[in-house]
Amino acid sequence: MERPTAPPRRPAAHRLPTELLVTTPVLRRYLTFLVALLATALVAAGCSSGGGGDNGGKSDDPTSSPSPAGPKLTVDPAANATAVSPSAPIKLSIDKDTITAVTVKSDKGDAVEGAVGADKRSWASSGKLSFGATYTVSVTTSGSATPLTSKFTTVPTPGADSSVRASSILGDGKTYGVGMPIILKLSRSVKSDAARASYEKMLKVTSNPSTTGAWGWISSTELHFRPAEYWASGSTVHVAVDSAGREIVDGVWGRTDLTVDFKIGTDRRLVADSATHTMKVSENGSVVKSMPISLGKPKFPSSSGTMVVIDKRREAMFDSSTYGLAVDSPDGYRTKVEYPMRLTWGGEFIHSAPWSVADQGKRNVSHGCINVAPDNAIWLYNRLQVGDPVTVKNTETTVELGNGYSDWTLSFQDWLKHSKGGVVTTA
Repeated sequence: MERPTAPPRRPAAHRLPTELLVTTPVLRRYLTFLVALLATALVAAGCSSGGGGDNGGKSDDPTSSPSPAGPKLTVDPAANATAVSPSAPIKLSIDKDTITAVTVKSDKGDAVEGAVGADKRSWASSGKLSFGATYTVSVTTSGSATPLTSKFTTVPTPGADSSVRASSILGDGKTYGVGMPIILKLSRSVKSDAARASYEKMLKVTSNPSTTGAWGWISSTELHFRPAEYWASGSTVHVAVDSAGREIVDGVWGRTDLTVDFKIGTDRRLVADSATHTMKVSENGSVVKSMPISLGKPKFPSSSGTMVVIDKRREAMFDSSTYGLAVDSPDGYRTKVEYPMRLTWGGEFIHSAPWSVADQGKRNVSHGCINVAPDNAIWLYNRLQVGDPVTVKNTETTVELGNGYSDWTLSFQDWLKHSKGGVVTTA
């Protein structure tokens, strides 16, 4: 009986020893290449595929994308700026989101007011800053809970030798005559043309009705404003000095902001004539009274020109020694005088003079004042107001600019020679 035949075996040539798969250098390099090629194909497939979801291939992990940048803050004055003018406005803006809050405070605790612009991305300050202060700007926006900040420092506080303060002779709410100039006194001399022109730009006069006029320098520490013609009766006048924190010239700073509001009363004018020894008083264009007077005798002549009433008192002690004439000299005196109304700093007044009534209307016997009878003095005292113009004519001398409020002695064209800013309109 035959034994079954076994199935044929694969030729040995088709079987590779296991160690050849990992030890043969050629095969090892070949397998490494295939693995790398397969990996590259899988990555490419992943990048081009939608991943079977709605993310368009983007990862759901939020840390895989950078956070968007916050808004950029731009501030003028720039961050860390120094020597900033206190009059400089603060302006800031952001490039996106909207502004929800702005605070600006100095290291002294002073807060700066301001307002957000219509675009909600800008802000501007109002008012002025302090000297010698460091300010911190803090801006809160709609897109961030963390404020954006910036700092700057203003000019150091100037000393008295580099500061100019102003004060007004006119009072708030007062009523003055049609010839009253606006008078400012300064704490420090302002001498150069450039400094005076600069300072005049910091001054503003408005009136109703409007008029034209000019500032004029009486001295380096005093300047006046007068219209080309007298103020209109009933006018309201507003004066604003806007100098605080502003540099007048290099290193010299203004220190004062002030306002004054006053009114103009009755149009009253006085004319005293040495040739006729009379003084006429007109109101609103009509003469309401004429009175006899006695002016200064030839040795002490009254000043011709246009002055204004500076002040008036019920009585005062007149002493000739105050202007260099000894009381015990032949022409000296020390006398209590009633109803004095001052016209000049040099001692010229309208006043009651009962001792010269016999001379009034006939001859000049005073020491330069306008002598009137007691009843006329009372009438004038009760009627005149500071700023009423008084014109004296036909005497031997002329009042000097600065001796009282004698601005009107000059024509307007001559007045302009004392101005550095020229003609201005008070509209």
